[in-house]
Amino acid sequence: MALASGQSWFPPFEQFLWEHWDYPKTEVSNQNTYCDMMMWNRGLYGKPKHTFIHEPIEKIINVCRGEGKYLGDGWYQSKYFFHITKCKFNRMSGHYTGLGMSTKIVIRCIYGFPVAIQE
Repeated sequence: MALASGQSWFPPFEQFLWEHWDYPKTEVSNQNTYCDMMMWNRGLYGKPKHTFIHEPIEKIINVCRGEGKYLGDGWYQSKYFFHITKCKFNRMSGHYTGLGMSTKIVIRCIYGFPVAIQE
């Protein structure tokens, strides 16, 4: 599904990008500040855990299109490592703890586009 410009338009994919994609990574003073700011700005604050991906969009889409190992039910594990930030909410403090890492990701694909990530 594409617009005349060649850009994709598939609402679940657009939602995935809004919630999980941050490339290049937004610069802040530390990982915890990053998670607090990103979760607030994306309207996700209070969610127990969340993942942001810091890679070009093409690399993410390619997991759905041959660069991922099929796991069943639309889920694919990337063949390559991705730079990500995992955010975990601390209910006692009301803030997030962030952890940056390089790891393989597991995403769910529909029509060749990512629509969910395994947290």
